[in-house]
Amino acid sequence: MNKSFAFFEREREIDELGRLYALRKRVLIVGPAGVGKTALLRQLRQQCPLLVCEDTSSLRRVCDSAERQLGWSHPRLNVIERKNRLLAYLARRGEPVAFDHVAHTPPRVARFIALLAERIPIWTTCRCDRPDEIGHIWQNLYQFPRIELSPLTEIETRMLIEEAVGQGNIQMDARKYADELHRMRGGNPRILEELLIELAAREYRIDSSFGLDLLDLDRRIHEIDIAIKATAEAPARK
Repeated sequence: MNKSFAFFEREREIDELGRLYALRKRVLIVGPAGVGKTALLRQLRQQCPLLVCEDTSSLRRVCDSAERQLGWSHPRLNVIERKNRLLAYLARRGEPVAFDHVAHTPPRVARFIALLAERIPIWTTCRCDRPDEIGHIWQNLYQFPRIELSPLTEIETRMLIEEAVGQGNIQMDARKYADELHRMRGGNPRILEELLIELAAREYRIDSSFGLDLLDLDRRIHEIDIAIKATAEAPARK
């Protein structure tokens, strides 16, 4: 696939995020897993300065993520010293900072985010903005403009499948099963992209439920393989 499905029909959201960035507004991006929240942050980062912390499960991991992007090392500094150095630098820098996957943010990280939010615009992403779903930063969410990302519609799914068939990437009879492919995972862009990647890799007899089940099973196996490789590579990046 040439372009991530996370950006399909997202021009309005990308434009709105660019506008909010220019206005130096705080932003909350909400949507289910796989709908493209992280992808949108990465896309915007290519257009304007935006530091993105993709792991907020601990203060150390927030520092690790930010320092990697800034090209910093931290010889002989403990976590508190690293946090204070980062807080002072980001406040001087003045550019927005995004915190991804904040559902499991612990109180210590939430306090750091709150301190930073007093100085610069903060962006956050989550699957749901209910207090019981978003962790310890929910108290400040009333201050954030809300951008909600929805799954693909059936029409959008059919358009993507037609395009993939037209480009010769997947088998032609996939057109007839666009509705089934859409319903398999409720229009989730990431999962649909994974399904089409599997279709591009081999021929499936999708004229039967067995063929569709095998397609989805192969997608899940591939997803697990990627997760295992990412976990194995993580220590080498630290």
